[in-house]
Amino acid sequence: MAKKESALIDSQRTRLAAALRQVPKETLADLLAELAQSHPEASERLERHALSHDPAGLANVFRTRLEGWKHPKRFRGRGAAADFGRELQAWLDEIERELLPLDAAQALQLVEAFLGNDAEFFEQADDSDAAIGDAIRAACRLWLRAAKAQGNRHIAHWVERVYALVAADQYGARDALLKHAELLFEEPGLRALAQRYEADLDEGLAAREAGRREHGAFRAAAAIELIADALGNPDLSTRTALRINPDPDLRQREQFAQRYLRRGRPREALAWLERDGMHAEEVSRHLLAEVYAALGETERLRQVRRELFERSGSLDDFEAWKISLAPAEQASATELARARAHALDDPVAAARLLLALNDDAGAEQVLIARRASVRGESYYHLVPLAQALENQRPRAAIVCYRALLLAILARAYARAYGHAADYLRTLRRLDTQLFDYGALETHEAFEASIRHAHSRKVAFWSRF
Repeated sequence: MAKKESALIDSQRTRLAAALRQVPKETLADLLAELAQSHPEASERLERHALSHDPAGLANVFRTRLEGWKHPKRFRGRGAAADFGRELQAWLDEIERELLPLDAAQALQLVEAFLGNDAEFFEQADDSDAAIGDAIRAACRLWLRAAKAQGNRHIAHWVERVYALVAADQYGARDALLKHAELLFEEPGLRALAQRYEADLDEGLAAREAGRREHGAFRAAAAIELIADALGNPDLSTRTALRINPDPDLRQREQFAQRYLRRGRPREALAWLERDGMHAEEVSRHLLAEVYAALGETERLRQVRRELFERSGSLDDFEAWKISLAPAEQASATELARARAHALDDPVAAARLLLALNDDAGAEQVLIARRASVRGESYYHLVPLAQALENQRPRAAIVCYRALLLAILARAYARAYGHAADYLRTLRRLDTQLFDYGALETHEAFEASIRHAHSRKVAFWSRF
């Protein structure tokens, strides 16, 4: 649906643009001026567009807005901080779209000034939604692209500029300068940047060996690992981590394995998972499955996929296991899965698995027998499950829709009352089609009970 709507919008924009090209320039200019009077955003955009021949003047417009964000009169709460983060992001987008193509040097100066104020941005707001942090990371990427557009500086110059910006970081958002360093540097530049931090690592390790408390080694190692990922070199990140800790724990070994796997080197990944007699049961089974699949080790893949499913009983793990099996083995796997479904604690997970096994009767049985345990908060799974059961197993669908409705009403979650109303309408529709509720209470009794329990939720009942 979203793709269709986007295509429709693009089509309308294309037709409108074609029509406007036929309008005389004078008429179009008058129309734009009229729109600018009543739409401030359009007015600002047109004023900036009028400066397209004057990059310095355009940069001053952006600089004025940046200065206006300093020293706010009041602290921004969570909602206001999210709005502020979007405002910062819009400013960056405008610079990239309008100024960078005209004058990359001016754009770079503005973005660097923006990064220089990041501590103040964070300190003036509750960035729980990370909108401000996201804007800072976007600024880092834009800085790298603007620097790349200069095209007339030596690698060493940019290495020192990046190093200085990261060194002045107080909140960690500037790590994006290293994580996305490939936007500026080719391979030689990335290696030079890594070497800059390797010098810090050497110094920090020497201080640690001398008995001095020194955190610089850890900061340098973290920077090198980010650059190694940008470089696509897991050997560099592994070597750096081993210098900090020559005896890596399970979590670190799994990180090594994941990096090698991402770079298409599953053999090295497996070596880290099996290193020094590590017990297989300690290792992430999902990671092992990915490695075995990449290596084409079918039997070991099937075994670990089966172990994963037997542990979790989840539909996703079953489907992954089933795909790895030969056709002749899939029937026995299906029977094992059916038995596993009935042993699951979660009736929704059990019903989803049974439905995937084409056992809608079993899914209905589980949902009705254990309806008190059906949690309406699991709507991502519960809604499609209910929809799949409506035609053939309406009583099972009723259990799902009732749980969804009750969960919303119990929390008085007003923003979801529209969904709750849809669930109640669906329950009323199913009631007209169902003549035997079996072990379930009738719809009349159910609706009477929720009217009694939630009679004061006027915002919900007004929808009917």
